[in-house]
Amino acid sequence: MQLYRDSIGPIQRVFVHQGAWSQSQNLLLQFQMSGRSWMQRFVWCLLWIGLGSSEDILDYVDPFIGTGGEGFGIGSTPPGAQRPFGLVRLSPDTVAFDNIFIPWNHFGGYYHGDGHIRIFSHTHMVGSGVLDYGNIGFMPFTSIPTSDDITNYGFRSSFSHENEEARPGYYKVLLDDPQVTVELTSTMNTGWHRYTYLSHSPNQQDMFLLMDICHGLHDGSCGNASISIDAENGRAEGWILNQGGLSARFGGVQTYFAVQFNVAMTSYGTWNSGNVNPNSGFQVGTDIGAFVGFSPKSPVIEFSVGISCVSQEQAWLNLQVESSGKTFESTLTESSDIWRSELGAIQVEGGSRDQKIKFYTALYHTLLAPTTFSETGGIYRGFDLQLHKLSQDSKGYYSDMSIWDVHRTEFPWLAFFKPDVMSDIVKSLLLMKEQGGDIPRWPLAYGYTGCMDGQHADIIIADAFFKGIEFDIKMAYDAMKIAATTERKNAGREFIQDWLHLGYIPFDKDTKGACKTLAYCYDDWAIANVAKALNLTEDHNMFLNRSQNYKNVWNSEYQFFCPKTSSGEWECPPLWTDVFDERYTEGDAWHYRWWVPGDIEGLKKLFVSNDNFNQQLEELFHRSEFFPETVLPNPYYWAGNEPDILSVWLFALAGRPDLTQYYSRYVMNYWYTTESSGIPGNDDYGTMSAWYIWSAIGIYPISGSTTYVLGSPIFDRVTINTSSGRQLTITTSNNGPENYYVQNITLNGDPFNGWTIDHSQLEGVIQFDMRP
Repeated sequence: MQLYRDSIGPIQRVFVHQGAWSQSQNLLLQFQMSGRSWMQRFVWCLLWIGLGSSEDILDYVDPFIGTGGEGFGIGSTPPGAQRPFGLVRLSPDTVAFDNIFIPWNHFGGYYHGDGHIRIFSHTHMVGSGVLDYGNIGFMPFTSIPTSDDITNYGFRSSFSHENEEARPGYYKVLLDDPQVTVELTSTMNTGWHRYTYLSHSPNQQDMFLLMDICHGLHDGSCGNASISIDAENGRAEGWILNQGGLSARFGGVQTYFAVQFNVAMTSYGTWNSGNVNPNSGFQVGTDIGAFVGFSPKSPVIEFSVGISCVSQEQAWLNLQVESSGKTFESTLTESSDIWRSELGAIQVEGGSRDQKIKFYTALYHTLLAPTTFSETGGIYRGFDLQLHKLSQDSKGYYSDMSIWDVHRTEFPWLAFFKPDVMSDIVKSLLLMKEQGGDIPRWPLAYGYTGCMDGQHADIIIADAFFKGIEFDIKMAYDAMKIAATTERKNAGREFIQDWLHLGYIPFDKDTKGACKTLAYCYDDWAIANVAKALNLTEDHNMFLNRSQNYKNVWNSEYQFFCPKTSSGEWECPPLWTDVFDERYTEGDAWHYRWWVPGDIEGLKKLFVSNDNFNQQLEELFHRSEFFPETVLPNPYYWAGNEPDILSVWLFALAGRPDLTQYYSRYVMNYWYTTESSGIPGNDDYGTMSAWYIWSAIGIYPISGSTTYVLGSPIFDRVTINTSSGRQLTITTSNNGPENYYVQNITLNGDPFNGWTIDHSQLEGVIQFDMRP
């Protein structure tokens, strides 16, 4: 195995190049960037011009990265059009030949290995391992559909990747069967479609469009739906109650839509349960849709679709405010400019083109989620199912938070890079507590899903608090303490009485008791630190003592974490590398062997000596090299899932920073590529992408604290301009593919000793001197 290779070949997919972007336009756009002083914006512009006027930062983003892979190595990211943190993620939903739909491949709707597109839908999850959303589907067609056409997606079309393009805010594809070019763009709450019917002539019959209102990625997810057509005014509206893999747990998500066409309808109709009804303008049911026909002189039609989780009226308001007076092209230009501004806040120099593509694509993925659920006017539906309006101190209400994943890398990244967004994220969690009763474990839209282990919102809150992000910490602490000490319906602490009395979650109550014990320890550590900062000494001592309970599930004979029964008997797995063993959450004993982020010093002591700790940790990586594929989980170091992604950075905390430098480069170079399979597993709402960003800049967070571990930066220079006005520049000397070890570090010109750095020090210039 080659440990240090930058990529596995040239990019095969099509990129859309905008051409040279003039220096004057760069200057104008950047001077409009909010939250930055005039001097910071001026310096930004000079740096960006230094990249060369022919460079467009969007050319370094490939949305197809993460859409392919096999088995457990599928990134599950949708490649379609969206704005940063937008509600609308307008993207194709694909299928293999003969409409063979493999659920595992389609968590993001699109799978790069497919050859057919079913439909283009407006809502998607981002890299998570569950089927949900994929609602409000549209598809061009060439005739009034028959019963066969609408049964089992008979209207699907083949396509080729050679005729497919994607960049931030834009997607384009040629559908082979109807010979229609589809282009997509979006605003925060509106999807824009532009369809070019290539075989159209002024004398031919109508061009048609199908609206599959009950389409969803999860089979049978349409709890109910409605469609109304207003042919006279060229409009349609309706809703779907989506009950997908997660949303069904709280009754489903009702999503409304409003459609405005730019050409007159010449025909229309609906269908219900396979029965087509021409000239019908209304339908309700669990298997419904509609079609409309047009006879324009031009082969091009445009239409916009407003989406809302609030009401039908709000869907029209979103459409009016975000799309009135605009065209597809003007909306696309606006989206492109927004993405240039967001991505351009970080300037990278040096490194290969493939490294830049991986970096900026990862940055793009970290800005896709969570989802902004506050709509035009600041209105959102809360966890009490009532409508609320944002307070003046918030810019957005967020949901769709894969907290078990994002607390590790994605949210610490937003806390540093986008602290204004992170402030609103924490405020949103507190609103969920206020309106729903509990801090959520994994919030989706406006409901509790109860997904995964632990109450890791505690980590997120502590991380944001200690990094100076503004929110009501007293309210947050009270919410954390209640969930950590009492049984709650929707909080993340199950079997709380066993936790309080035994000091662990017993195997006979929950087979994953050892994993939940480790999770609760991490959460209690975070609460303890917040309590100390608030001068709550008694609480601090209580939670700090509880955070040591991980030792209760450490089997010193085998040196692994194992479940125990209520009577204290060990229930260790018969095979330490069984990644499907019911004792461990999405992992095995090797993965969880290293997961005590709140007390790494204590974890090292369990191995008796630093040397033994490092030896066993290095064994994890040595053995992982015998499993070079991602089809099945790697039983040792699993780069494609969360439980052990911190382990690369533990070497530096145990006196072997050289191994952190070596293996962080290895993981970046081998497991992350520019191919469609370039993310080694589900991106989980930006978690894996954020891991790459942190590793590429040579700094990695210990979430819940202000501590970062230093690694091996891959670029000559990275300048990060955060939304709060902070600027951090990371430079290297003598860097290269073989020079991955760090010889010296300086901070703002002064020698820097040690391999950790505090959040308060991430400003100015950090210089890494590299060596072979």
